[in-house]
Amino acid sequence: MEQRLLTALLGTVCILLVIPAVGCLIHLIRTAILRVIGQAVGGETAWFIANRATFLGVVHHECAHALVAVLTGGKVEQMQLFHPQGDQLGCVIWRPRRLYPGACAIQYTLVSIAPVVFGCCNVYLLWNNIFPLCTRVWQMLLLGYVMLSIFIQSTMSRQDVRVAAKGLPVCAVIIFAVLLVTGADVCAWLLHTDWQGVLEHVLGTA
Repeated sequence: MEQRLLTALLGTVCILLVIPAVGCLIHLIRTAILRVIGQAVGGETAWFIANRATFLGVVHHECAHALVAVLTGGKVEQMQLFHPQGDQLGCVIWRPRRLYPGACAIQYTLVSIAPVVFGCCNVYLLWNNIFPLCTRVWQMLLLGYVMLSIFIQSTMSRQDVRVAAKGLPVCAVIIFAVLLVTGADVCAWLLHTDWQGVLEHVLGTA
């Protein structure tokens, strides 16, 4: 029983760290891309790309928040898909609903991490299923722009991180209970997965 408890605890920690880790990785890659662009064509151009030219990614980001808010029972009260104001490029104001005990906490976390999850999934789907169908240069460039826009704007803002933290304790308890009951070993799965093979498959599909 002690081993099962430890396995469930470690699995819970791994799951809770996955999304923030992916978000940090995207942020690092985004920073590197913009730095290269800035060195090549200037800082103002890099700023324009990050905050204006990739507006499709901002729309995708805010739609991800709104969609998950609605799917989890929340009510979207205001939505600005692209309305730059200082560091904020768009926003979704929503209100959680107490459908069951702990519902609000779960909604806070799921809505906050939605752009990271949807961003990674949609870029992967576009790369794997749509990009191979592009036969013309303009098609490749257009789809590349769409994927870059989504990817660059898939990071979690400071507000997203603060809101997500509200629901982490409840989510942790639920994840721990599920892993304990099912006996699933998340850490073993992560360690034994051929991640190099997965990466080669993703990059080699196109």
